Amino acid sequence: MDKDTHSVIINVSKQRRFSTEEKKEKIKNFSTVTPKRTHNRIISKPSEATLKVYAIPENKPLPVLQLKNDCTLLSYKFYSKIQDYHRQRKQFSIPIHKKHKILSTDYRQRLHVEASTEKIKTILDVDEDFYNCINGRIFKHEQGAQYKSLKINFNKKLHIKQQVGHVRDCALNIELNQKKELEIYNNALRQVTDQAKYFDQFISEDYRKSMMLLEQGDKLISEVDKIKTELENLAGETFFITSKLIGLDYRYGLLQKYGRFLYYLSPPSWRAGNRDFARSVEIEAKGFDLGVSSEEDTFTVIYEKLRKECSKFVKPALYFTEPKDLMDVFERIEQQQLNHFTHVSHFSPYTKMLNESIKLLEDNVAEESVLVSETITYFKELVEFSEQRCLFLEEKFFKILHGLFYESVGTKDVLKLFFHLEFCYEKVYAEKPINKDMIAVAESLEAFYLDYSKRLDALRSDTVDRAVNICLETERRQARNAIKAAKELKLFNLLERNLLRAHGLPPKITPPVLPMTTTKQAKITSKPRRNCKE
Repeated sequence: MDKDTHSVIINVSKQRRFSTEEKKEKIKNFSTVTPKRTHNRIISKPSEATLKVYAIPENKPLPVLQLKNDCTLLSYKFYSKIQDYHRQRKQFSIPIHKKHKILSTDYRQRLHVEASTEKIKTILDVDEDFYNCINGRIFKHEQGAQYKSLKINFNKKLHIKQQVGHVRDCALNIELNQKKELEIYNNALRQVTDQAKYFDQFISEDYRKSMMLLEQGDKLISEVDKIKTELENLAGETFFITSKLIGLDYRYGLLQKYGRFLYYLSPPSWRAGNRDFARSVEIEAKGFDLGVSSEEDTFTVIYEKLRKECSKFVKPALYFTEPKDLMDVFERIEQQQLNHFTHVSHFSPYTKMLNESIKLLEDNVAEESVLVSETITYFKELVEFSEQRCLFLEEKFFKILHGLFYESVGTKDVLKLFFHLEFCYEKVYAEKPINKDMIAVAESLEAFYLDYSKRLDALRSDTVDRAVNICLETERRQARNAIKAAKELKLFNLLERNLLRAHGLPPKITPPVLPMTTTKQAKITSKPRRNCKE
């Protein structure tokens, strides 16, 4: 039963007999020392919910609740086969990339074990409903532990029945299994013999085909060798012919060069009588062109050229028939060269004087060219200096124009002053200043102001002094109120900052309130001034 993979695992605990007093003491000690199993359990492995996807179906013991009837135990073999088939199908359906995770989870399950408080397992660790079922039926009575011995006897009986049924099935199926195995063996033997015959036929056929291919290959090799020898002989003959033709072409070219040289050494009277020969050989057309062509001197070009020359062969006209004539010609050439040498030696002092005069002329030209180059560099430097001076004066002029002139005439303050003067003049004299510059308008206003102040001093009285005092007093009062308002504003600003800091908010940064005089001075100092002076 242990070796059989389709067996059922039923854990049955041994019967323990204790007296009632020992039972009560043990139950009391157990309850005081160890708490309940459901509480204070230390779990060090991952939850089964997380490992549910990658869990392989395991061989778990069959619980008592599923054993409903006694007759089911005899046919449990078929049930176990179906269960193994479904387990195998489930294992095959798992993809490859998940098998590694399954194995790793199995390792984790084996490494991390529940640290239980009890060291000895009981029947409840395997089957929780052991003491609540009788013959596969749940017993819902409060005193279920009284039927413990009855339950053990029923389980023994069921276990023995299952063993007997399993052994009987195995004994009845021996002859049937032997017949099946003999049929399988005969079929396998028949297939092996057929395959061996087919393999022998294949080897013999392959050997015959390979021998035929080897014979054909030997024939082809012999034919290729014959053609190779023929091609080598043909290549040797063609190389011999081409070398002979190239040598003949070279000799023919040398003879042509020598013939042209002798033709031009002959007297003109003889050449006039033999024009037809010169035209046929193209001596006069080519002149001293020694046959250097722009085409490539390949074998085909040389062959075509020789074929044309040999097809239209012209008998050469020879002026020098004997070697003595040639010797006479070379002696005359030598005499001519000697005459030329004497003439050159006679004119050597004149040539020396000419060379000296040429050298002097070259020296004079070099000196004059140096003087001319110096004058050119002097004028160039003068032009550069004048250009720099012109640029400097132009820059200075524009600086003056855009600097001092602009600040004095075209700045914003000057224009504002001019508009204010025009407005004052229009209000005072009830007419616009026409054809008057700014200085004239200011002088007229100044004269009016002096005249008005003189008349005002003349008409000054107590009422005027009183009005002036009232005005000064109102201004002082306004200044005192402004100082008080500034203090109150500072206090309010300080209070606002303290409130913001108390609530954890950043305080608002406000620029300080400056008097008018300081702001005006800051604007005046911050304004850039243009320096017109160099």
